[in-house]
Amino acid sequence: MTSETKRLALIGGGGFSKEIAEVAQLCGYTVEATYSSQPSAQVGTYRGYLDALLADRAEFAGVALAVGGVSRAAIQARAEIIAWLDRHALPCPALVSPHAIVSQGVVLGAGAFVAHGVIVNVDARLGRFSVVNTGAIIGHDAEIGDNTTISPAAFIGGRCMVGANGLVGPLAKVLQGLKIGARAMIGMGCTVLRAVPDDGAVWPKPDNPIAADRG
Repeated sequence: MTSETKRLALIGGGGFSKEIAEVAQLCGYTVEATYSSQPSAQVGTYRGYLDALLADRAEFAGVALAVGGVSRAAIQARAEIIAWLDRHALPCPALVSPHAIVSQGVVLGAGAFVAHGVIVNVDARLGRFSVVNTGAIIGHDAEIGDNTTISPAAFIGGRCMVGANGLVGPLAKVLQGLKIGARAMIGMGCTVLRAVPDDGAVWPKPDNPIAADRG
């Protein structure tokens, strides 16, 4: 592989891999190969799973984790893959969309992903393999833990601390200065006004559908 070549392998063949691949390409990578537990690929060519990636590692400048963190089970699956990547010392670059705003002093861990339209404010810290998805806002001095997903259009206030292996759902809002514990789940559209402990959960009220007027 020449010094000019920047080929990136994806782990995960679902819809989220398309988002990762688009940003990776905008960052100067080519994405031609997907490794997944399922025999499918929405980006490039399906090549098998982790053992196959290990055999092919010399072909790639890095690896991107393209498994979405949409549930406790998915986040645990991501954590297991991250542990595998660490054991085999595979390089995992941070990927930041050129259509995001990342302020001065921001620190990004290996494998972090920042999608289109995101704003990450001054001196925030994004942990290893964290995901900040489309249109989310991260306040100044906030800390997002390793392998935590901040979903589209969520808001994390300044100086918040969000623990590792958690999920903040779409359109959720977390008041400035709060601590959200490790493995916490914040549901879609929730407004969080107090600290959430490790393994805690905040869920919105269930929908209350109104029957259509048949008059």
